[in-house]
Amino acid sequence: MATMVVHDRRLQGATPLNYNYVKMVGPESPIASVIGSVAHYGAGSPLAVLHILCHGFESHVDLRDQASVPDAVGGFGLQLCAEGLKPFNASLTARWRGRVNRIVVFACAPADTGRGNEGTRGDGRRFCGELALWSGAEVIAARDTQYYNNVQAHYPGGRTVGNTIDFGAWEGPVYSFTPDVPGGTVIDPKAYNMANPAAI
Repeated sequence: MATMVVHDRRLQGATPLNYNYVKMVGPESPIASVIGSVAHYGAGSPLAVLHILCHGFESHVDLRDQASVPDAVGGFGLQLCAEGLKPFNASLTARWRGRVNRIVVFACAPADTGRGNEGTRGDGRRFCGELALWSGAEVIAARDTQYYNNVQAHYPGGRTVGNTIDFGAWEGPVYSFTPDVPGGTVIDPKAYNMANPAAI
């Protein structure tokens, strides 16, 4: 089964090339372009895995109490294309139903839910659960800020690409969200990496 990566260029570094399909986007790209491309490439046979590489939106806010908090919390969606992918437009991924088996999000704190943000636009676990419900896919996402390096990547045929994004090991707990368990369950994240997407 095929694999695909979507890379928002605001996450600096070269796009890994060990995928069947690669889509690069930026702040000028409409979110509809990602929705349509993934739906297109998964039409004949579902994509085994879709990796999303982008920044996650974080904020210093407790929405329940309308108060600032000292530490940034995530869960406000993904900086993907012009509009971002957020709780209010997660329903767009319904076009991926039956076309993607698993979505792995490499971004900062998409599955975070800061104190006071439960049930709000800053409820990251709810956002990831909605992605799973709308898309019909399993969604793998982390609670904490994620760090990555730019490395020299080697590909079959002797091709080498410098400055390639590599997230390495995950930081903090990682969750699996499915249509059956949209609240998420903590998993061992070791298998969910960028090194060999076809193997997972």
